Amino acid sequence: MKRYLTIFCALFLALSMTACGSSFEPSVTSLYVQKNGKLTYAVVESFEKEYYSLSEFQSMIDREVDTCNSYYSEPVISVERLEVENGTLYLLLNFANADAYSKYNEEYCFVGTIGDALSEGQSFDILFKDADYEECTAADATQKKEDQVLILQEEGIVQLESTVKYVSNNVEIISEHMIEVMPIEEQDEFAYIIY
Repeated sequence: MKRYLTIFCALFLALSMTACGSSFEPSVTSLYVQKNGKLTYAVVESFEKEYYSLSEFQSMIDREVDTCNSYYSEPVISVERLEVENGTLYLLLNFANADAYSKYNEEYCFVGTIGDALSEGQSFDILFKDADYEECTAADATQKKEDQVLILQEEGIVQLESTVKYVSNNVEIISEHMIEVMPIEEQDEFAYIIY
């Protein structure tokens, strides 16, 4: 999907820093992860009407959502919002789980407990930093196997409903509920956010 969005939109660079965990009002393209494992992907980008058709874009998104939903016994993706206001496109897509998000965006995404991630073969053998930017070992960060973890291979802004506890060194903490995944260049590199 991202390859199509690049054709239609140019990224906003401003970010509102007032976001809290329980509400999601994105001012830039970002991902929101709820406590229950559901995700919302927001695209907030410029949209020039003289170059692009909103109805064509809506049709493309609807087709992509329908195609992805056809792989499941019940719908796992829905369009919450798609509109243009003052030359800015707002698209919010809701995902039932990380698997649906991964399939739709063709990007790796895991949401679950640290214990589940370890069972799936994820390695936490990297350095972490806590919410105060103090460096810590993987053993410290993963001590509570019931803690939730978000694992991504995609750069960008992420907002969590829960409070950030630890992040890998390729993640910047913006606030207690918001982080930014820095560019990931290696195929086997992941960003870890523990909450």
